Amino acid sequence: MGERIRAFDWHSHPLGLPAQWPPALRMAISLCLHSSFPTAIYWGPDFHLLYNDAWAPIPAEKHPQVLGKPAREAWPDIWDIVGPQFQQVFDTGDGMAVYEQMLPMVRGGLPRETWWNYSLTAIRQADHSIGGIFNQGNDITDVVHARRERQLEIDRWRELFRQAPAPVALLRGPKHVFEFINDAYRQLVGGRDLVGKPVAEALPEIIAQGFVDLLDGVYRSGEAYLGSSAAVKLQRRPGQPAEDCVVDFVYQPVRNGGGEVDGIFVLVTDVTDRARAEAALRLSNWQLGEERARLASLIEAEQRAQKALRLFNETLEAHVKKRTEQLSEALRRQQVAADRLRATFETQMIYQGFVECDGTLRDTNGASLAAIGARLADVVGRPFWDTPWFTGTPGAPQAIRQAVEAAAGGLPVQMPLTLELPVGRRQLHVSLRPAANERGEIVGIVPEAIDVTEWTAAAQSILLADVRAPSARLPIAAAAPSRAAEVP
Repeated sequence: MGERIRAFDWHSHPLGLPAQWPPALRMAISLCLHSSFPTAIYWGPDFHLLYNDAWAPIPAEKHPQVLGKPAREAWPDIWDIVGPQFQQVFDTGDGMAVYEQMLPMVRGGLPRETWWNYSLTAIRQADHSIGGIFNQGNDITDVVHARRERQLEIDRWRELFRQAPAPVALLRGPKHVFEFINDAYRQLVGGRDLVGKPVAEALPEIIAQGFVDLLDGVYRSGEAYLGSSAAVKLQRRPGQPAEDCVVDFVYQPVRNGGGEVDGIFVLVTDVTDRARAEAALRLSNWQLGEERARLASLIEAEQRAQKALRLFNETLEAHVKKRTEQLSEALRRQQVAADRLRATFETQMIYQGFVECDGTLRDTNGASLAAIGARLADVVGRPFWDTPWFTGTPGAPQAIRQAVEAAAGGLPVQMPLTLELPVGRRQLHVSLRPAANERGEIVGIVPEAIDVTEWTAAAQSILLADVRAPSARLPIAAAAPSRAAEVP
């Protein structure tokens, strides 16, 4: 820039030849050109622009044409913002520092959102009059955008934790102040309002039970604590005595950027029903053992009555077998229930994901990806309606886009939808559910779909059999064929 300034045609310029510039301007331009920080000088009442190499990228494609231009001509896109600031410093001589100022600069022919920290300092001449402005600035656009993305990510995670089926809480500081609890945790403690309160104040009944001491130990040591089948008394209903509960829990320390513990993440599993079932099973086993001991005593006392003993023994074995079968059946039913619950969570017939309010897809599950033979990276970041789930079906993208707009406005949407997928034509029941944060703000949309293709085919088969064999007609109502891209 020193070479450009020396080579510039100053003969007809209002500033005149550099050799004739005022000493204050010559001193300022020397400081400017030798600085590694983005620096510009606006001289005179028209604020003619001079700048150094570090500042050259700021005007983008307007560099180097803006050299020597009045500031109003150099910055017509942001003059309504910076113009009054320049004039105030020039008129009063008081410097100004501006932080996180959004300036809509035109770059590449389009206005761009840019963010800045910058300072304006008056340059005084020998007679103490204001000759110009010394400007230094730093582009913080990436920082602002990164912070905005981080906040959006935090909001998404908060919403996921809020909907988690297990009780979750986040505590901050040495007093263990509740910063966040989800719906399951609030239900665990009887719907009490805990956020913003220390644990000892919010849940006074757990102080004497030693849980606050455990939290203090985790906070001091930075080591996680795992509790298994811990008995705890909790007030589950307002105004009612504390109830006996059994929980598994984790106290996980949370560290700040400096590596210091500044909070504790709490995950709780209410296993009260499981503990009661285990206690009942232990009692049953004890009773069975007592029964066996009693029978053994009877056998020893009745050794001389072999016939009666054999009869009694047969009766005993039948009784033991029956009790054993009953116990085995109870255990089998428990296992069936556990398998059924596990299968529910591992189902491949429910498609689910997370969509931004503007329709951008952020996440989806394996069943959804398998339906289109894609990877997560193939669809994340694209408009939901512009993904392979819908682009192969005429009218489906428009219907999904309308549904997303409705859900983004807070309206839950359900609709039947027939889609042409790589796995074939599938009939789905689709739901778009608005997801709100704890302040009630819509932070995203949870799309869900259930594949009802086989159900519909089965219903049609029954109807066809009904038509062919009137005498065997069954009272079954067939579902009407779903219309694709219809939003009720």
